[in-house]
Amino acid sequence: MSTVNLSSFGTPPAAPLVHWHEDDGQSHVVQLYSSDEFLVDGVSRFIGTALGSGGSGLIVATPAHEAGIRARLQVNGFDLRTKALQSRCIFLDAADTLSGFMTGNSPDPDKFSILIGSRIEAARQASGSDARVAVFGEMVALLWAEGKAEAAIQLEQLWNVLAQTHAFSLRCAYPMQGFDHDQDAQSFLKICEEHSAVIPSESYTTLTSDEERLRNIGFLQQRAQALEQEKLGRKHAENSLRLREAELADLLENAPEGVQRVGSDQRISWANAALLELLGYTAEEYTGHSLAEFYVNRETFAELWRRLMAREDISNFPAELRCKNGSSKHVLIHSNGLWEEGRFVHTRCFIRDVTEQRRAEIALRESEARLRKAKQELEHIVQQRTAALRRLSAHILELQDAERRRIARELHDSLGQYLAVLKLNIEMLRQNPAGDELWKESENLMERCISEMRTLSYLLHPPMIDEAGLASAARWYIDGFGERSGTKVSLDAKEEMGRLPAQMELALFRILQEALTNAHRHAKASHVAVRIARAKDEVLLEITDNGCGMPPEVLRRFVESGSGTGVGLTGMCERVRELGGQLDVDSNGAGTSLRVRVPIPRRSRSTQVNSASLPAAD
Repeated sequence: MSTVNLSSFGTPPAAPLVHWHEDDGQSHVVQLYSSDEFLVDGVSRFIGTALGSGGSGLIVATPAHEAGIRARLQVNGFDLRTKALQSRCIFLDAADTLSGFMTGNSPDPDKFSILIGSRIEAARQASGSDARVAVFGEMVALLWAEGKAEAAIQLEQLWNVLAQTHAFSLRCAYPMQGFDHDQDAQSFLKICEEHSAVIPSESYTTLTSDEERLRNIGFLQQRAQALEQEKLGRKHAENSLRLREAELADLLENAPEGVQRVGSDQRISWANAALLELLGYTAEEYTGHSLAEFYVNRETFAELWRRLMAREDISNFPAELRCKNGSSKHVLIHSNGLWEEGRFVHTRCFIRDVTEQRRAEIALRESEARLRKAKQELEHIVQQRTAALRRLSAHILELQDAERRRIARELHDSLGQYLAVLKLNIEMLRQNPAGDELWKESENLMERCISEMRTLSYLLHPPMIDEAGLASAARWYIDGFGERSGTKVSLDAKEEMGRLPAQMELALFRILQEALTNAHRHAKASHVAVRIARAKDEVLLEITDNGCGMPPEVLRRFVESGSGTGVGLTGMCERVRELGGQLDVDSNGAGTSLRVRVPIPRRSRSTQVNSASLPAAD
């Protein structure tokens, strides 16, 4: 049978009327349709024309289409229940018939020729040897629907071969929705080429005038042109997308940090070079395996996967991964999942190696622990020395000068040695990020140590309190303090106030030292007023500065607890408490005022001595 080459026809002056090929004696026509009703109507006219002229019909259809064709023929006057028409109109199930000659995915030529040829001859004999046989078949449509385009074309060719030995008029049918994809175009043209004619679908064949058909052809040409342009645009977009995907894949493959993709089955589908190098595996040793295999702690993996299944975007998730050589790497993982229509597809993981940082953190914590222990040991030693100093202060004053100087110098030298060790440790702490808090605490401890050494220095050098008295010693110290610090200090103290117990004078002198040091170092005061007065049964020491004042929270803690927070205030509180006195602090943000009241022991209240001039320092 000759085939039709659509490109060989010239452009007609007008679209021809379609005669549907119902009267063709021998042809192979394909009918395209969008609705089952249109197909049933066309096939019924095709078979009915043959039956009406005394011929026969062979219908190889699906059950639904067979029912429609039977009903339509019955309406058109063909009573298929009569014996005569039952022998001339033969119905076969398309799927069963197709299975009778298929071998694998291809039709067997010999089986097809025997099976279909015998059915055609049976239909012919029922009407007479010269009668027309009209055949309708949609077995090719079943193959096409199953995605077996090549088998459908082979079957169309077998029908053409069979027509060389058997006389029949054949009509095949395909639903138009089966050719929705651009990749179907070539197969569609091959199918059309295997037929002697093509009946368009109802969108064209239902038009009744040449003008309507011409407009429809023009519209279809416009649609075809638009589709071609869309196809070119889509192809360009696809090429651009492939290029971007290739660039992205190259970027991820050569990224300095690890990247991997894990499927819904928890298996690794891809990993980049950086991750494989980090863990020491080849791609074959790593991909395809369960991700959980490479986690040192399975509970860590379970937590990661649980959060992914809860659709969390994971950031800085700590984990430890197992390397090929038996070691492990500490990593931070950034991961999120790809979900489509509520189904988890895969997760993308970005993995950063933090092994060295983790080791540094561990070393830092160990160093911090060692430093804290050293600080505690030093604090204990200094506390012992300062406590011993306070216990011995009063006794030192009662000793002869030479003995007093010897004991004070021993204590001074001993404390100086520990101070040197403390300074060395403070420097180590300052260079260690883990020691921020510790070196600040140790600096406070060092200030306390230095404060105690000032007292020892005073005991080693004149004027001696037992020679000059508290008022004169205070004036001597204030003069030197003003020169050293640049702070203006005024003193209101009467020389006639007399002498106090040695321990009380030394304690009050130390309180004065601490207060002036705080005013200069912490409050940044430019002026300090000092007043020392003696009543009948108590001594009053007042120190007022114009500095920045104490922080409210520090003042609040002092009022609530009655004890100091810094080294200087703590020492003052301890000395006042030892003397049975009272310390009041007032600070308003524009200065600080300290007031110390200390009771004078009864046996010392009547003691009066003349003041002595301050001797020169040694």
